[in-house]
Amino acid sequence: MKLALLSVILCLLFTASTISGQNPGLQLRLTTNGINFAKNIALEFLHDVISKLKLPDSSGDNFAISNVKITSFTLGATTVTTRSPNLFKVGVKGAGASATGDWRAWKKIVFFKVRASGSARVSANIDLDQTIGLGRRSDKPAFTVGACSAKIANFNVKLKGGNFITTFIYNIILRFFEGKIRRELEEKICPEVTEALAKQTKKISTEFKTDFPLVFGTKVNLGLVSNPAVTSNSITLALRGRCFPSTMSSLSFPFNPPTVPVITTTSQMVRISISPYVMNTLLYSIWKSNVLKKTFTQQQVAGAVKTTLRANVLAPFFSTLASYGNQPLQAEVRASQAPRAQFTATGIQISGKFDIIAGPSSAPQAATISTNVDFTAQPHLTNGVISASISNVRVVITNAGALPDQVINVINQLIKVFLSAQILPAVNDVTGAGFKLPTFYGYSSYGATITTKTKGLEIGSNFRKTPPKTTRRPPSTRFPLPVDCDPRRQNWRLFNRPRRLCPL
Repeated sequence: MKLALLSVILCLLFTASTISGQNPGLQLRLTTNGINFAKNIALEFLHDVISKLKLPDSSGDNFAISNVKITSFTLGATTVTTRSPNLFKVGVKGAGASATGDWRAWKKIVFFKVRASGSARVSANIDLDQTIGLGRRSDKPAFTVGACSAKIANFNVKLKGGNFITTFIYNIILRFFEGKIRRELEEKICPEVTEALAKQTKKISTEFKTDFPLVFGTKVNLGLVSNPAVTSNSITLALRGRCFPSTMSSLSFPFNPPTVPVITTTSQMVRISISPYVMNTLLYSIWKSNVLKKTFTQQQVAGAVKTTLRANVLAPFFSTLASYGNQPLQAEVRASQAPRAQFTATGIQISGKFDIIAGPSSAPQAATISTNVDFTAQPHLTNGVISASISNVRVVITNAGALPDQVINVINQLIKVFLSAQILPAVNDVTGAGFKLPTFYGYSSYGATITTKTKGLEIGSNFRKTPPKTTRRPPSTRFPLPVDCDPRRQNWRLFNRPRRLCPL
């Protein structure tokens, strides 16, 4: 489980896609606190691997050693050292290990063969260094399991069992433990650790996908546009952050990614800086997919504007409706161009051109009302849930003169309903999909923050272990409940026997 969590963290950090010279859409930084968190996961993984070590049986001329295995392992002083350009080293100094084993001895004296057996308990200190490389290969994460060194110090052996006849062989068995058993244990640690790491990193490279689904049939590619930047206190990743329709993966955009604002806050484990490029490629993608539209039936129009909208209300301003008298209108709101977003210190400013196509059921496209719309989407974070709200909606009608308040109110209400249904989900996907921040493999986020700033959106979070959920054991169905059992009184009487507790 700990190895699986480590895999998830590495996947999030090192997805890959190479486009030479392109600015990233977002940056992710693992701070000193985040590196320490990953270190603890890695150390728990090392603990699990070393704790399961078992040595093959061995024997000498008149003795045999069997069942040598690690029974406990405690970490000592630990360090994580990052090395440019893409390496870090996990170090453990003075870890304590205990092992047990069985021994047997025999000796032929004249015509008799004397046998004895007992157990051995070993205590030792272990120093371990493991290097891991971080990189990329095509559009997959690439990891290299580097050099490993393990050294055993303060190796102590205590033997139990035997008899006065086998006492002479104790020294031979002790020397065997301090020699061959010690060497075998020292030589087995690194192969076990590197093999486990190699298997997991290979699994990541073969199974991990860089494209993740978003709203309205779109996806986002979170590939690296450059190698990870490793310093002494952080690992920074430049991710592509390009959204695209699932059916048009090669869609080109009429704009390029701007420079991502530099991450300055380092108090949380992970910080993510998102540029408007991510939001704008998503908005452009759903517009190209012909998704940015919403149809209102006559009843839905009446529900949105709180009254029945009739042709004669709009006819003085849109002459194509004049011939339909007081017939109720239906409408469709659609984007005539892809909306554009900008990040500011007060929120996400989005502007777009939207047409309201209205008419009676017999001529649903009788009139077109063209508008320019500007509004603010403000992301919020409450109890780990990121979502956005829309405010400051400003609608300007571009193909008609001055309109009365009644007509303006109708148009504003239709635009607001459209924005909530079609634009807000896209904003929520970029700022966190409106769902709880991820909980995985027994770990969850806490202390999350989200901040809008000039030309960027910054999200931060910490992680911690999640206590396992406790579930009450269901009642046993192995034996039927006695007829006289009363669960409320927790006793039952059968054939005048003493009262007993009901079975659980």
